[in-house]
Amino acid sequence: MAECINCEEDYNDKRLALGYQTCLDCGESEAQGIIAARTHAKLCEMTPYVSGSLTQPDALFEQRPDGHEGYKRQLEPSSNKVFVVGE
Repeated sequence: MAECINCEEDYNDKRLALGYQTCLDCGESEAQGIIAARTHAKLCEMTPYVSGSLTQPDALFEQRPDGHEGYKRQLEPSSNKVFVVGE
């Protein structure tokens, strides 16, 4: 039987033949730590930085190149119908 380098418990020789030097429990805890670190790194990459136009996102939509006002333009109501379920 092989001996784990972390907890000094015995584990299967077949696992040692595969190249693992830790038991299943220690190997899983190491793997969970690696997963957490990689996930954190990826989330940091995906987080946008607050700079320039992102500090005032409404300013992006106030004026459009074609001369129309953006989202502030009032839409005219097409009708005053009220829809009732079952009719």
